[in-house]
Parts: sequence; structure tokens; C-alpha cells
Amino acid sequence: MLYFDNAATSFPKPETVAAATNEAFLYAGNPGRGAHPMALWSLRTLHHTRELIAELFNASLMEVAFSANATMALNEAIHQIKGEIITTAMEHNSVLRPCYGRGNYRMVKADGGELKTEDILHTIGSCTKAVVMTHVSNLTGEIYDIRTIGRYCRKNNILFIVDAAQSAGVVPIDMQDMCIDMLAFSGHKGLMGPTGTGGLVVGKRVSLKPFIYGGTGSKSHDLSQPQEMPDVLESGTQNVHGIAGLAAGIEFVLSVGVCKILKHEQRLAGQFIEGISRIPGIKIYRKDCHRVGTVAINFEGTSAADVCDWLAERNVCVRGGIHCAPLAHDALGTGKSGAIRFSFGYFNTAEEIEQGVKLILHQQNL
Repeated sequence: MLYFDNAATSFPKPETVAAATNEAFLYAGNPGRGAHPMALWSLRTLHHTRELIAELFNASLMEVAFSANATMALNEAIHQIKGEIITTAMEHNSVLRPCYGRGNYRMVKADGGELKTEDILHTIGSCTKAVVMTHVSNLTGEIYDIRTIGRYCRKNNILFIVDAAQSAGVVPIDMQDMCIDMLAFSGHKGLMGPTGTGGLVVGKRVSLKPFIYGGTGSKSHDLSQPQEMPDVLESGTQNVHGIAGLAAGIEFVLSVGVCKILKHEQRLAGQFIEGISRIPGIKIYRKDCHRVGTVAINFEGTSAADVCDWLAERNVCVRGGIHCAPLAHDALGTGKSGAIRFSFGYFNTAEEIEQGVKLILHQQNL
């Protein structure tokens, strides 16, 4: 099997992730709901994972709230904003739909799929309360200059919310240097953890209100939701088994080094682009952008769906369609047809890329 769908979820996971998850099934109780050994084991696991996330993003461990995924984290973040939001056409529906549902937002265009930093800055106005944007496009793999945007927002007292679903564990993130107020991350992609894990890291400038109300294991005598992080955003029992696996995934990422992972993905993407560029009839979107290991393409005269089916029959895993990013596809001119996304991860090899290029050449020669 050639697994080129790491933007959807990373595969394979480090062996330590499965081991940590299995260990949790043996020892995990309900954190904060008792003083017995199993409950304390879980509480320590959550605390350790918060420490790892704080180290990875240069944040405080008590600023980390777990969620089921980056989508929930982004909804929690956008829920905090009163007033105008600026967002972009390159966003995932996890940003677009909450913004559309609340109204009072403005959209920065990305003609041809090119999202310019200066266009974002010029769109910000006197009524703007927050900028919400992705760090890395889940369609083209392009890395955006969030540092410049974050510093502009901080200077103008505007909250900066970053979708790091595609960048966490792959691109270095420093919340202090980049002036990020809220960072939503996914656990099962670049962080190598299980599905059903993610979270929101919240800076001190944000005045929080609960997204969901319920039991937190703290201040149970009070009918109002606790206002302190992380309890204000962590109602109900946490996914201790998944979070234990997430901790192992982050430990792996930290042991390898985020910069090394990024360089590996970029080498693979460069090899892939160079190889398919020699094949007639292949369209590569945002070919020369600064990217992670994600590349979007199409085959002239053949639908994306048909190509994906052909590849799947040969045990090649890619993602075709709209990728939950309809406005990004409209910007690329693929709003009706969609595109084929190849996304390479740390465990992919140069030999696998060569095999993939040969298969594409074979398909085009049919």
C-alpha cells in the first residue's frame, strides 16, 4: 500500500502510540472524579500531555483545553468573539461554517489560490475584533505567514485565532513569537495521535465563556460553569485513552524534531512535483509555493473521482473531491470538479514517491 493521505490522518502511527493507548485501557479511571489510583493515573496523564503541548507551542500548560478534534476547538474559539471577524477563502469548513452561522464576518479572497498577507492586513478595519485563519492550507499545503499577521493583530489589539490542524507537529509554532491568542490543533494528523483528539490553546488576552456546560470534576457545588482554564472548556469526561496515545505521538514528534519532519515532507513533495511535472496532462496547483508535504493536482480530461478510484484499486490512498474547503476550490477554479490531494508524511519514503510517479505515468499512458 502507498499511503498518501496524511492530511486526512497520519499513518502509520509510531508504535508507542498504540502501546500508550493500550496501557490506558489497563489503568485509566475518570480524571478528577476520585482520589483512587486509577483516577489519579488519568489525571497525571492529562497533566503530562498538557505539558507536552505547552512545550511544543511555547504556551502555559494551564492554557491547554482538550477537545474531540480541531473542528470543535475552532467552534469554541469563534464562539468567544463578539464583533467582526476577518477570515479567508482558503479556510476549511471548520472555520467557514461557524463564521457563516454567526454572521458579521469579512472574507479575504485568494485569486488563483494565492492568499496574500498584505490582503489580510488591508482588510482589517476599525470594527475588526478577530482574525481567524489557517496556518497551512489543507488543499494546497501552502504555509502562510501567520507571524506577520499575528504581530499586526497584537499591535492593533485584535485577537488572532489560528487553525493548526495541518501544521501542528509539522511546522514550528511559537504562540508567543507569533502573537497567537487561540490555537486549535488536531491530534491525529501531524501530532501522530489517535483520532478523537485535539484541543484549543488559549492565551491570557482572551476572556473566556463556556461553549458546553456540564460536569468538570471541580466546583461541583456551583451551578454556573467554572471560569478558569481548562475547566471552562472541558465539560464531561475526557478521552483519556486517546489523550494517552496523543502524548506518545507528541513525544515522538519532539524526539525527531519538528524542523526535521518539515524538511522530510518538503523533500518528498519536491520529488513528487519534479516527477509529475514531466508527465503531460497534469495540472499542479500552487506548484511553487512554500509548502508542507501536500500537493493538489488534476489530470486533464479525467475526473478527479475516476483517478482516485483507479488509484484506490491499486492500493494507493489519496483524497479526491472538495476537501471540506469549497471556497479554496472556487479560488483554484476547481469548484465543480474538485482535485486530487497527495499528502506525504514523515513515514513516507523517496522510494514510495517514485512508485507513485510511475503509477501516474502509467495512468496517463492508458
